[in-house]
Amino acid sequence: MTLVLLSGAWTAGLLAGLYLEAGLGPSVLFAAAAACLAALLRVAGRPLWPGLLGAVLVAGLVRVEAAGDPARLDVPQPQAAALRGYVATDPEISGRAVGFTLRVVETDLGGGWAGDEGRVLVRARPTAELVMARGESPYFRYGDLLEVEGRLEAPPDLGDFDYARYLAAQGIAFVMPFPDRVVLLEEGGGNPARAFLYDARRRVSHTLDEALPEPQASLAQALLLGLRDRIPEDMAEEFRNTGTSHLLAISGLHVGTVLVMSTAAGAWALGRRRQVYLVLPLAAMWGYALLSGLSPSVERAAIMGSVYLLAILAGRPRTILPALALAAAVMAGKDPSVLRDLSFQLSFTAMAGIALLLTWYTPWSGPGTSVASGSGPWWRGPARWCMAAVAVSFAATLATLPLVAFNFHQVPTLGIPATVLALPAMPPLLVLSLVATVGAAVHPELGQVLGWLAWVPLEYLIKLVHLASLAPGGTIPVPAFSGLLVWLYYGTLALLAWRMGAPGETWRRLKSLAAGLTAGLEKGAPGGRNALPSAWMIGAFVGLAALAGVLWHEAAGGSDGMLHVHFLDVGQGDAILVVSPEGAKALIDGGPHVQGATRALGRHLSGRDRDLDLVVLTHPDEDHLAGLPAVLDRYDVDAVADTGVASTNALYLEWERAVDEEAPRRVMALQGRTIALGPSTFLRVLNPQGLPHAGMSPDLNDASVVIRLVHGGVSFLLTGDVESGAEGRLLRSGQDLASTVLKVPHHGSRSSSTAAFLAAVAPRAAVISAGAENPYGHPHPEVLQRLADRLTEERVYSTALHGDVEFVSDGERLWVRTGG
Repeated sequence: MTLVLLSGAWTAGLLAGLYLEAGLGPSVLFAAAAACLAALLRVAGRPLWPGLLGAVLVAGLVRVEAAGDPARLDVPQPQAAALRGYVATDPEISGRAVGFTLRVVETDLGGGWAGDEGRVLVRARPTAELVMARGESPYFRYGDLLEVEGRLEAPPDLGDFDYARYLAAQGIAFVMPFPDRVVLLEEGGGNPARAFLYDARRRVSHTLDEALPEPQASLAQALLLGLRDRIPEDMAEEFRNTGTSHLLAISGLHVGTVLVMSTAAGAWALGRRRQVYLVLPLAAMWGYALLSGLSPSVERAAIMGSVYLLAILAGRPRTILPALALAAAVMAGKDPSVLRDLSFQLSFTAMAGIALLLTWYTPWSGPGTSVASGSGPWWRGPARWCMAAVAVSFAATLATLPLVAFNFHQVPTLGIPATVLALPAMPPLLVLSLVATVGAAVHPELGQVLGWLAWVPLEYLIKLVHLASLAPGGTIPVPAFSGLLVWLYYGTLALLAWRMGAPGETWRRLKSLAAGLTAGLEKGAPGGRNALPSAWMIGAFVGLAALAGVLWHEAAGGSDGMLHVHFLDVGQGDAILVVSPEGAKALIDGGPHVQGATRALGRHLSGRDRDLDLVVLTHPDEDHLAGLPAVLDRYDVDAVADTGVASTNALYLEWERAVDEEAPRRVMALQGRTIALGPSTFLRVLNPQGLPHAGMSPDLNDASVVIRLVHGGVSFLLTGDVESGAEGRLLRSGQDLASTVLKVPHHGSRSSSTAAFLAAVAPRAAVISAGAENPYGHPHPEVLQRLADRLTEERVYSTALHGDVEFVSDGERLWVRTGG
C-alpha cells in the first residue's frame, strides 16, 4: 500500500504539471514548502505521511516543469512548407501510400532553411527515384533523412474521436498528406538496434506471405507482428463494430494473454515447486514484444508483466497492484507526456485489470488439483483454460470501459462475448503462425503445409468477427461526458478491488462455493473419471477434426471440369480470374490496391494453390496495375502478357522490378496473339493492333489489351479501358466481337460502350467492374440505359452492387453466381 500511495502521489504531481502549467519557479517553491512541512511534522512527532506525499507530489510537478514541453514546429498556422527530417517510426503501408512520423530538424517557410524541431505525420507515395534507388518495398524506411515539400495541415476531424488531441500527446501538431516532392538525402540515421528490429519484422512479414493466403496472412501479421496496415478495410470495420478491434492492436490484452498462457504452460511443463517455470513466460512475453516491433504500448505492457513475474518470484504475488503502480510511475517519470497517450492508458488499465484478477483467483492453480501433476478429472484442464479466457476478457474490458466510452463515445456490447470466444484461438493462432513462418523460411512449400494448420484458428477468428458484426446493436452510442466520471469510475473500482483483495468472508465463501461445485461435479460423474473419455482422446479427436476440415477445404479448391470466370470486386478497378476446365489459371489486371488482387485470389483459390499460368496487364493505369507486383511476389507465375508500353511512373517501375526478379516468360499481347488455356479454351487478343502511337488517347486507354475468351460455344469479351475510338477500330477490323458476356469497357464510362459496339458484341450478360460510390460517377446513367435496353437490368451485373461475379460454363450453358 505504501508503494501505491507514493506512486499515486508522484503520478498526481506529473498530471498536475501537465495540465496546470504552474511554471518551474512556483514548482520549486511548492517543493520547498512541502519539505518544510515534513520537517515540522517530524519535529512535532507527527506522522510524516502528509508531508512526504506532498513532497512526492510536488516533485512530480517539478519533473514536468524541468522537462519542458515537447518540441513543436514554430509554425503559427497551416501553410506550405519544406521540411528536412528523419523518419522516426516504422512506416505503415496502406495501399501505395506510406505513413510515418518525420522528426523535423530544419524548415523552410519561404525565407530559407532554418533550424527547427518538432514532429509531423507524413503520408506519401514512393517516387520513381525511390523505387529505382531502393529496388524493393518499403521505399521509405526508419532512419531515412528526407526532404519533403507540401502543405502543413491541422489533423483531420474524425468525428467522435479527438484525433488532434491523440496526436498532440505524441508531440505532433501538423500533418502533411501527400507532399508534392520527396527526396531521400541519407540513409541509416536512426537507432541501429531499432532499425534491425523493424527490418527483421518486415522480413518475417514477407515469410508469412509465403505461408498463408489472404486475408489470413494480413490478420496473422497484425496479431503476431503488430503490422495492421494490410488488414482489409471491411475486416477492420467489422472488428471495430464488434468491439474486438483491441485484438488487432498489440497491447496489454495481447501481452497479458501471452503471460497467462505461457505461465500456465510453464507450470504444467516444469511444475511449481521451483520457480524456474517463470523463465518461460518471461521469455515468451519479451520475445513476443520484440517480434511485434516493441511499440510503446507493448513495451509498457511487457515491463508490467515482468514486474508481476518478479512479484511471484519474490513470493509476494498479491503485491501486483503496488508493482504495477511503481512501473507506471517510473515510465511516466521518464516521459511525463506518456500519461496523455491513450495507448498507454488503455494498455496500463487492461494489464492492471488482468493482473488483479489473476492475483485474486488463478483458474489453473486452484486448491485441490495440480495441473502439473495431472490429477483431477479430464475436463478440469480445458475448463480452467476456458475460465482463463473469460477472466482475461472480462477483466481487460471492465478496466478499459470508461476510457473507451470517453474517447470514442461508444460502448461495444459484443466486445466481451466476442473476445471470450476469440481468446481460445489466440494461443494456437500465434504459435502456429510462428511455426508456419519458420517453415516458410526453410522452404516455401513447407511453410504452406504448416500454414494449413495456422489457417484454422485464423479463419475461425475471421468468421467469428464477421458473424458478430451481423448481430444488431453491436455498439451503444454514448454522449459526451465529463472526465470526472472516469476518475470516479476508477476510484470506485480501486476501492472494490482493495476490499475484495482483503481476506474477507464474502470472498472466502465464493471460493468455497466454487470448490464445492467442482467436487460435486467430480463425484456426480457416472463411473468417475475413468468412465469419461481421456484428455488425450479429446485432443486427438479435435486435432483430427481440424485436420479433416483443412483437407476438405483444400480439396474443394480442385478443378471441377468447368470454366470459371471471376470478375473480382477490387474497388474502382479491374481484376478478372479465369480458371479453365483443366485447372489453368489466368489473372487479367490486378485492381487499384496493392493487396487487392491477392486478397481477391485468396477468396477463390485454396491456400496451397500458389501457381498462375498467366498474368495479363491490359494497360499501365493504377486501377489495373497496382495489385500485380504483389501477385508476382506471392504466386509462381509462368508467363506475363502486356503491350510493352513503357512508363516512368513509380508504379510501373515496381511492376518491371517484380517481372525482372520473378523472371516469368514475357509475351507481347498484340492483335492476333492466341494463348491456349486448354484443348477447348483460349484467349485471343483483339487490341491493340501495335504499339501505341500519337493518335491514341494520351492516357493509353485506347491501347488497352482487349481479349476474347472462348470456351466451346461460350465466349467473354474482356475490354480493359478502351473508349469509343478503339471501339470504332475494333468494329472496322472485321474481327469477331460477338460474345456471350461483355466486360463493359472503362468501368461504364460515358466515353465507351457505344450503341454500334454493343450491337456488334450482342451479349447475353454484361459485367461492370467499378467501386461503390466512386468519385468518377461510374457507371454513367446513359451507359446503364443502353445496356438495359439491350439486355434488361437483370442481366447487367456490377461488382459495386454484387461483389464478386462468377460465371460458370460447360461450353454450352452458363450459370452466374454473385457475392463472392
